[in-house]
Amino acid sequence: MTSRQRPAPKALSLAAAAVLLPLVGCNRSSTPTPRETSPAVTAVPPPLGNASAPEERPKASAPAPSQIDFHDLFTGALLRMRDEETEELDAVPTRRLGLGMLVVPTGKLMAGDPLANLSANHVLVRAVPPGRYPVELLLQDDERGRVNELLLARVVFGPGRPTRWETAAVAGEKPTPSRPGARTGYPSDAATGCFMDASVFAEYTPPAPVRTSVRNGIVYQEHLKDDRAERNSGELMQALKATRGAVGGSLGHAEWKGTVGNIVAFGLGGDQVVPTYWGIDASGAVVEIVSVIGLSEKRFPDVRWPDG
Repeated sequence: MTSRQRPAPKALSLAAAAVLLPLVGCNRSSTPTPRETSPAVTAVPPPLGNASAPEERPKASAPAPSQIDFHDLFTGALLRMRDEETEELDAVPTRRLGLGMLVVPTGKLMAGDPLANLSANHVLVRAVPPGRYPVELLLQDDERGRVNELLLARVVFGPGRPTRWETAAVAGEKPTPSRPGARTGYPSDAATGCFMDASVFAEYTPPAPVRTSVRNGIVYQEHLKDDRAERNSGELMQALKATRGAVGGSLGHAEWKGTVGNIVAFGLGGDQVVPTYWGIDASGAVVEIVSVIGLSEKRFPDVRWPDG
């Protein structure tokens, strides 16, 4: 058996193999050195395909991404964040916080910033059965037990788990972004997100009353001053501030109650675009809706984002 055919002993370490690689191919008629004749080790030949190629050592980084989805994270799956200096993946402790029940009178949902940008035509294309549904946040705390970042927010509509995810688009919106790597979502200019029923939005932001009059056969319409929308948003803003930064709390969360439903709002930690997805089970039923706030694909490579 030639030296190329002889298998390396199992006890041979990677470090020893690296030292002995240059010895393969030496003239066997030359005088052996003590290292070559040592009974404890045997020279290991390089790969057959490229005898001159140096051995490629595995990187010391963490194992390959495990591809967890948004639902897994709410049910206790380990979340790992990439260290910017070492490129290794470090475990991130997360905490689930319940915000109460979202009352949905019509099933026509809205997701957006209740203090800015949101308008009456931002109703999501999909609908859910009217009812009361739990709202939850997934948070990352700092070493003092105070919330460091809001990662996810969701409403749960039924048991089970999603088998696929679909962009929660509004009418006329393209669910798939035109640029690769971009994400479709709602804009937030007041660092706030929420879930609500469309009927509640109509009460939260009522249209200004219009006074109609006829003079000289001409009909005139005058929009009267109305501060109800401003007053409602002011109340919600104060309620958000009251819960911000408390130990075991969030970046701010609050409920605004209407006569038939409510708004469940939460602080985002900064202005951003918030991708939102429907979680759909194998039967085609909507299980949950999830807004993605603090999970970027670069920082959290384990997380599996929906395709497209």
